Formats: sequence, C-alpha cells, structure tokens
Amino acid sequence: MKTITHVDQKSLANVFGLFGVFSGLVAGMLFYLTSSIAGSLLGIPSAGSLGMLTIIFSPISYGLVGYLSGYLGAGIYNKFIVPKFGGIEIELE
Repeated sequence: MKTITHVDQKSLANVFGLFGVFSGLVAGMLFYLTSSIAGSLLGIPSAGSLGMLTIIFSPISYGLVGYLSGYLGAGIYNKFIVPKFGGIEIELE
C-alpha cells in the first residue's frame, strides 16, 4: 500500500477546471436545446438566442468554479486532512 500525503494544487486545479469546462459545455448545449424547443412551442423566437449564450458562458463559469474548487480542495487536503487523518491509501502494481 502506498499513501498519498500531498496533492499538487495546480495539477488538481487544472484537472478539475478541465472537467468543469466539459461539464459546462454539455450543460450549455442541453439548456440551448431545451430553451429552443420551449421557445418554439411557446412562440418566443428569442429564447434560442438566450440559450446560445449559455453555450459560451457555461463552460467558462463551470471551468472557473472547477479550477477554484480543485485548488482550494487540494490546499485543504494538504493542510488539514493529511496531518489529522493521514493520506489516501492506494495499491499500486
């Protein structure tokens, strides 16, 4: 068994940020799809253009939140969790 006793903050933040960008892209496309369908059913032609903005802003905001949560999460893990409870045990082959 090996124990993870330190996580690089920038590395984890980059991975979380990348996951956030992809999650935001999927969420933005789903919102665009649902707003376009709802707008056409209700006769609101501008609903699709509002949904198009979410395809742009969702990946940015999700990526930013993912990056910050990864950076802060790694810091909390390194400074508080590891000294008090020990690291994460993994088995490597």
